[in-house]
Amino acid sequence: MRFAFAVSSLAIGLIRKFSGANITVSGEALPESPVLFVANHFTRFETFVVPHVLYEKYDRTSRSLADDSVFVGALGKFMLWVGAISNKSKNRDCIIVEDLLSGSADWVIYPEGYMVKNKRITFNYGEFFTHSPEYEGAVHTGAAVMALKARILQERARRNHNETLKDFCGKMDIDSNKIDKSLSVKIVPISITYYPIRPGRNRFLNWVDTKINQRNKRLFEELEIEVNLLMNAHMNIRFGKPIALDNYMDALLENEEDIYDETKVNAFIDAKRKALTNDMMQRVYSQMQIHFDHMFILSLVTMPTVKVCPTYLRTLIYKNARSLRELPDHNLHSELQSEVFKLILDENYAPFASAIEVAVKQKILYQDSDGEYLFDRSLLEKEYPFHKVRVKNTLQVILNEIKWQKNIVKMAEENSKYTEAELKLDNFRHISKRSWNYFEREYQEYVGKKPRRNNKGAPIILFDEKFDMGVVFSHGYMAAPREIATLAAYLFERGINVYVPRLHGHATDPKALLDVTAKDWETDFERAFTAMRQVCSKVYIGGFSTGGLIALIHAAQYKVDGVISINAALKLQDLRVSYVVPTLHLFNEMVAYLNAKGIMEWIDNSKTEQPLVNYHKHPLASVSQLEKVMSKVTKSLSKVTAPILIIQGDNDPVVKRESARLIYDGVRSEEKKLLLLPRDRHSILADEKCEEVFEAVFGFIEAAK
Repeated sequence: MRFAFAVSSLAIGLIRKFSGANITVSGEALPESPVLFVANHFTRFETFVVPHVLYEKYDRTSRSLADDSVFVGALGKFMLWVGAISNKSKNRDCIIVEDLLSGSADWVIYPEGYMVKNKRITFNYGEFFTHSPEYEGAVHTGAAVMALKARILQERARRNHNETLKDFCGKMDIDSNKIDKSLSVKIVPISITYYPIRPGRNRFLNWVDTKINQRNKRLFEELEIEVNLLMNAHMNIRFGKPIALDNYMDALLENEEDIYDETKVNAFIDAKRKALTNDMMQRVYSQMQIHFDHMFILSLVTMPTVKVCPTYLRTLIYKNARSLRELPDHNLHSELQSEVFKLILDENYAPFASAIEVAVKQKILYQDSDGEYLFDRSLLEKEYPFHKVRVKNTLQVILNEIKWQKNIVKMAEENSKYTEAELKLDNFRHISKRSWNYFEREYQEYVGKKPRRNNKGAPIILFDEKFDMGVVFSHGYMAAPREIATLAAYLFERGINVYVPRLHGHATDPKALLDVTAKDWETDFERAFTAMRQVCSKVYIGGFSTGGLIALIHAAQYKVDGVISINAALKLQDLRVSYVVPTLHLFNEMVAYLNAKGIMEWIDNSKTEQPLVNYHKHPLASVSQLEKVMSKVTKSLSKVTAPILIIQGDNDPVVKRESARLIYDGVRSEEKKLLLLPRDRHSILADEKCEEVFEAVFGFIEAAK
C-alpha cells in the first residue's frame, strides 16, 4: 500500500503545484503510536488531501472511509488502490480496528458522516448536532466506538489472556496474532478550514459547461466551490492535542474481570461513546482556523443598525479582531495574528473589499437611494437548498462555522454596544500602547532593562480629545523620537495632536538595526497614521531627513491632508552612502556566504550633530535599507498629490540641496511650496533658528484647513 500512497501523493502534489493550492499544516506534534484521525468534512478532496499530507509531511500511511457513491468506475478503483473503503462496507469496523492494533496504518474518519456544506453545527442536550436534509441529528459515534474497542483489545492482549482474546477477536474477524502489544492507539482531532470561500466561475468549470449541461446539478455546485477552493483559497489542516483513551478506561478497569465480560464491555462502550465523541468534536470545531471573513460577518450581524457605514464596520472589525487575540486557545489565521490596522488605513483593503463584494452579490447588503449600504439580516436566516447554499449564501455558511462558539459571539456582541466614536478612541489607545510595547520589548532585548517613560526612544503621543487635527511626524535615520520633541510640543500647544512613532531599530542599540528592514519603518509610520486617523478628521504627515522619505512613501499610497518634508534625504552628500553602499552590502553578503569577514561592517557616526539622540555608529546592512527607501521615493513621487511643504537647508552637510528640488518637481500636488533656508547644519529642528521652521510648519497646516 505504501507504493500506492507514493504514487497518489505524487499525483496530488502535482495537482497542488499546477493549481496553486495553498495548504498549510499547524498544531500539535503527532504521536508515534497508531492514530485514529477524526476530522470535519466540507469538500470531497479532503479525502485525498489529508492522507497526502500525512504521507508527504509525516511519512505516515493512512486509510480513510469514503462515501459509498464514489466507489464506481475509475475513481472507485483508485480509492480502493490507496486503501479507502466504503462507509457501507460490512467489514469496515474489523478492518479499522485491526489496522490500528497492528500498527499497519492510521485511519482518517469524518464523524459528521457527510459533507456539511452549510456548516450548521449546534450543541444541543450535551451533543454536537449537524443539520441538513441528508441528516439531522447528533454527530456519529462510530469513530469513538472503534477507538474504544481497539483500546480494550490492546489491554486484553497485554494481559495475555489468549483464549479470551481469540474469542473476542474472532467475533470481529480480527487476527489476534497481528496485535502489537507495545502500541497505544491515540485519537487526533483534525480541524480543516478554508479561506476565502468564494463562489464564481473558473476555467475548469467553463470547460465542463461546454462539454456537459450540468449547470443546475449538484456536480456543478461542487465544482464551482471546490475547484475555486483548490485554486484560490488557503486550506489549513490543524492537528489537535492527542486524546489518550486511558482517561476513559478507569470505570471498566476497576474490576479486572469486567474487561472479559462481553455484556459489561458493550455497556461500557455504549456509556462512553457520546462523551468521547463530544470530546473529539469539541477539539475539532474549537480549533478550526478563524479568519477575516468570520470577523466580517460576525461584526455585521452584531451591529445595532441595519444601515451599514463602512468606516464604522471597519472600526468594529478591527476591535473584534484584536479582542479575539485576547481569548485563549484559538487557531487564528496569520492575517488576524497581526494588528490588521491596514483594514482602517487602506480604503481598498483586499479582504474587506472581497467580503463586501460577496455580500452585495448575494444581496445581504444592498444600497439605498443615497448610495449607503443596508443589511438584509433575513437572508442569513433563510433556508437554502443544501447543495446550493455554498454558492447562494456563502456568508451564511461562514457565520454558521463560527456562531456556535459562544465566547466569540459574546465578545462581538459586547463590542457592538460601543459607539463609533468610542471604538475609535479605544483603537487609538490600543495602537498607542502597542507602539510603546514594541519599543519596550526591543529596549529590554538589547539594553537588558525596561526603558523609562521619558526615554529618548519613547514614541511621542500628544493627544487631546478636543483637538480635531493631527500630525504624524517621523524622526530620521539613526535618531529617535526626541529629535521631534520640540516641534511636537510647539504644535500641540497650538491645538494640534501629534504622534511621533519610533522607527524599529532606533534608540536602543545600533545592533538592533541589523535585523530591521525598510518595510518595518513604513509599517511603524502606517500604524501611527492609523491611530491618528481614528481620532482626527484631518491628519497631516511629515518627517525629518529619512523620516521625510517615509512620509512621502506613505503619501504616495494613502489619502492624507498634507505632507511636510524637512531635509528629506533623497540625495546625500556622503558618497559612500549615495553610491558605494549598495555595492558594499552585496559584497558583504557574498563574503559572509564564503564564511569570511566583510570589508566594512560598521560606519562611524561619532561626529553627529546630536550626540545625545543619534547612534554613534551604524551597520552597513541597515544603510542599504536607507538606500531602498530613497529608491522607492524616487519611483513613487509622481503619486503624491496632497498639498506639500518642502523645507531644506541650503548648506546641509548631510543632504544635498537638490534633494528638495527633486521632490518639488517630482510630486503632482497642485498646492506645493519649497522653502529654502540658509542653514549649515542638518539638524535644523534643534538649532537656534528652529522657531522659523516651526512657524512655517504650523502656517502650512493652518492654511490647509
